[in-house]
Amino acid sequence: MDNIIASTYNFLDALDNSEIIKNLTISKKHLESNNHIVSLVKEYNKELSPENKLKIKKELYLNDDYKMYMNCYNELSFLILKINKQYKKYTNTKNHLC
Repeated sequence: MDNIIASTYNFLDALDNSEIIKNLTISKKHLESNNHIVSLVKEYNKELSPENKLKIKKELYLNDDYKMYMNCYNELSFLILKINKQYKKYTNTKNHLC
């Protein structure tokens, strides 16, 4: 069990130092300082119309920092889903047998 815990910490350290986390952090800082992008995100979150949401999303994706942030976010999300799937397999939590 100690080996699993040590490997998990090694994985987390490697993840912290990975390009995906570096790019995610850099793009997030750029986005937070961009008032136009922040206002678009707020507007998107309040918007109810799918057509207007799509317009806002298209405008957001014109920004390279936003594109990079979303790509890194999605990649990280898929990695987490894959890890969770493995944990479920090991612990049988999917069938509530744990």
